[in-house]
Amino acid sequence: MCLCVLQTLASVCQGIQHITSALPYAEASTHTRQLFWGTVCATWLLTFVRQRGRRNFSIVDRVWPLFPVVLAAQWVNESRDSLFAAHEGAACAAQCKAIVGVVLVTVWGLRLCYNSVRRGDYNVGAEDYRWVHVRASIDRILPQCSAVRWAVWELFNIVFVSGFQLALLYLIAVPLHMLMRYPGVVARGTGNMAADKWSCAEVLLAALMAALLVLEAVADQQMYEFRQRKQQNKLTRAEAQAGFVHTGLWRYSRHPNVLCEQAFWAVLCVFCSMATGTDLGSFDNVYLLAGPVLLIALMWASVQLTESISRAKYPMYRAYMMQTSRLIPWKPWSNAQVINQAHAKL
Repeated sequence: MCLCVLQTLASVCQGIQHITSALPYAEASTHTRQLFWGTVCATWLLTFVRQRGRRNFSIVDRVWPLFPVVLAAQWVNESRDSLFAAHEGAACAAQCKAIVGVVLVTVWGLRLCYNSVRRGDYNVGAEDYRWVHVRASIDRILPQCSAVRWAVWELFNIVFVSGFQLALLYLIAVPLHMLMRYPGVVARGTGNMAADKWSCAEVLLAALMAALLVLEAVADQQMYEFRQRKQQNKLTRAEAQAGFVHTGLWRYSRHPNVLCEQAFWAVLCVFCSMATGTDLGSFDNVYLLAGPVLLIALMWASVQLTESISRAKYPMYRAYMMQTSRLIPWKPWSNAQVINQAHAKL
């Protein structure tokens, strides 16, 4: 059984490594591949280190804000000759766009890391509360044989928890790698020489990414302040009756921070493609869309789990769901609109 599991893991790892090393134009260097696989193995092995008497599966959650930043730093080092050289014309414009992309991704990561630190996510033994429900769900469908349960769980642990999530972080950062290599491509005379300045669309996309970072920070700040007031028993009567944050940005969207994070990486992909003249409609460039699409799918499943837990925990959360848009900010429904909608479904 153990030999079979190890052989399966080896096959999966070889397949992912082949994919990451074969990406056209944004191929991974040896150092990047070593960084990726080293992080996958480290996050998996660290789950065996007991914290407060039990295993902790939130190791990747702690790496999540930092891994794209570390990748960006690695790619900056690899592209430093073209990224920081004195360029003119189209190469200079490409250089500026690449630096803007690196700065925005770095701000995203450091801001998210700061938010995780102040919430206590990096404390010893700290684990995402949803893991209790994930473990319970998996345990219910597994056979009673302890060896099989261990093998399946460890397979899930290394393939999905560590492998898939870190591969996802790599994929959402791949467009940035393409953008960072582009000044050298233009300088050699093989890029889009006509793009010697910022287009209006590129400026708008860069501004939109900055705005999304600000909105995500505001949403996280509102959630943090609510939790602080809740711990200190300083909630208003309406907040105490609900038990969850539903004011500010959360009045118009049940998950404004999730929306901003999804949109940030999707817009970054479009920005990098536009800045390099890459056609996202071409089959050869489909891999650039893989990161944002998989991120949306993963976060959609995460939101589903979060809301199922909230519905069971807070009686008023169902009403909140009926009145407030899930992701896209929208004017909340009135009680009369909710009642009318309920009657229409009868």
